[in-house]
Amino acid sequence: MRKIVLISILLAIAYINLLAQSSSIIVVGDLHYNQMKDHNLEWLANQPGDLVKESEDYSSYTNKFWVPFMNVLKEKTVSVKPEVKAIIQLGDLSEGLAGSVEKARQMNANTVKAIEATQMPVPWIVVKGNHETYGPGANEAYSEFFVPFFREQTNNDKITNADYSYTTGNIQITCLDSWDYSTDILDFLEKELSESKAKYKFVALHEPVVPVSGYCWYAFNQDEERHNKLMEIIAKNRAIVLCGHLHYYSVLSRKTDFGPVVQVMVVSVVRDSSYQVPSYVIDEFSPALADSSADWSPETVEARRELLSKEDEFVTYYKQTDLPGYAVIKINDDKESILLEYYAAFGKKPYDTVNLTGLLNR
Repeated sequence: MRKIVLISILLAIAYINLLAQSSSIIVVGDLHYNQMKDHNLEWLANQPGDLVKESEDYSSYTNKFWVPFMNVLKEKTVSVKPEVKAIIQLGDLSEGLAGSVEKARQMNANTVKAIEATQMPVPWIVVKGNHETYGPGANEAYSEFFVPFFREQTNNDKITNADYSYTTGNIQITCLDSWDYSTDILDFLEKELSESKAKYKFVALHEPVVPVSGYCWYAFNQDEERHNKLMEIIAKNRAIVLCGHLHYYSVLSRKTDFGPVVQVMVVSVVRDSSYQVPSYVIDEFSPALADSSADWSPETVEARRELLSKEDEFVTYYKQTDLPGYAVIKINDDKESILLEYYAAFGKKPYDTVNLTGLLNR
């Protein structure tokens, strides 16, 4: 009788452990992988701004830090507990700006090869960024090389573009492409999230959905109705937003009528592997953010201050800094908690830790 009771208890414990699916994901921001051989330099030199210098800089960072940074990420995928299930990359994986159809194909092929060469033990879930859309043949080359890569990484041959979802255990990651208008991303997102049985949901896109800086760049910033709908869909489904684009590390929470929207921004362009203490930290969301970018489009400063003033009423948690690195998001299913750890550059210990569940429950 005692043996039967003991066996029953052990089976019950095993069943509970089976139901509790604790796991982690690694989040990587803009990387701008670049090799100068993948550019048409004549085209690049004739574009507005000094894009030749920009591309040379990113090529230098790539040559110096790409391999060691990938090694840092790989070590994390095998050492972090709970087990890492995926790496999410939030767009601008490559510098783009190839400048010709031939160079665009070459650049995308080489970028995919560079990712495959990392031999990560977990799948890459990649978002499309704005840099991947610039120049002749850019979008076509992205579809040619990255869509098959998405299918391979997710084991889903039904993926046809950069709007797709990936589910692992009780986690769903839905990626959005803000630049392909063949898909209504609001309809797509609402369907993906509302029909999902996943307990933990993440929306990954390149642009933020809530302004993070004085530039006031965010998804649907010229269409208030669609922006409000985007916020509603995210909040109703208690999804956490993962984004990049602005080259900041930032965490914020914003109130809506449907609950809070929690947003995490990551930047991963490493220029200095020892840069692990930020030069500044802003922890107050206010209209004064516009003043820090007053030299950019000065005629819009007042409009941006007004927009930030309106947002200020709803933002309940905010921090922003320029510190590059990567995030580890740990899900403890027993406690139903989601914890963010942010690592600066090649740092061994987290620079910052944020209880994302606490922000979702505010």
